[in-house]
Amino acid sequence: GSTKYTFGVDMWSSGCILGELLLGKPIFAGSSTMNQLDKILEVTGRPSQEDIEAIDSPFAPTMMESCAEGPRKRLTDMFPTASTEALDLMRQLLVFNPSKRLTVQEALRHPYVAQFHNPADEPSCPKIIVLPISDNTKYTVQEYRDRLYAEILQKKKAMQRVIREREAARHAPAPSQHGPTSGGGHRSEYGSSGRSNVPGNHHSYSGRKAAAGASQGQRD
Repeated sequence: GSTKYTFGVDMWSSGCILGELLLGKPIFAGSSTMNQLDKILEVTGRPSQEDIEAIDSPFAPTMMESCAEGPRKRLTDMFPTASTEALDLMRQLLVFNPSKRLTVQEALRHPYVAQFHNPADEPSCPKIIVLPISDNTKYTVQEYRDRLYAEILQKKKAMQRVIREREAARHAPAPSQHGPTSGGGHRSEYGSSGRSNVPGNHHSYSGRKAAAGASQGQRD
């Protein structure tokens, strides 16, 4: 009945998944909500008042009062073939109070998974990830799966597009500092030198040649 969703919920799920992998079946398979809660308390032990308040649910105190009293089960008896390190990790994940469970960073440093721990390849997201799936709408398992996969594919395509754009920009030729022409000259409608080659323009080669010929004719 709690509406407070924290990372502690995910860590509890990790403990349940680890237990199921070791046992080969769900470890808290109850026939009802209360029966499942009884099975959980057999492993975690009855919570203190502080632990109950940490659940942040108005129904928690009443539900705890309705739970049956029973002996606590030992993880060594439930998982006789599990290693000491596996049991220790599970014990620190399956804690009733969410705030007292291992964090993700602490769990990754646990000896049981030490051989897989690579801090250089385990970045932490600086923001809360919110899936665009409404919590107020109940979907089938297949609908949840399809929507989640569609979101993953959309993000993947967006990342690939960004990578392609970066690669294209990296391999694009650098723009010339002298404009589009080769040789650095400024090309205008009057020619590559910027001077007019029309006859009579004494600043052009042909203009200078014509002027020289006229001068020679006057001397003759």
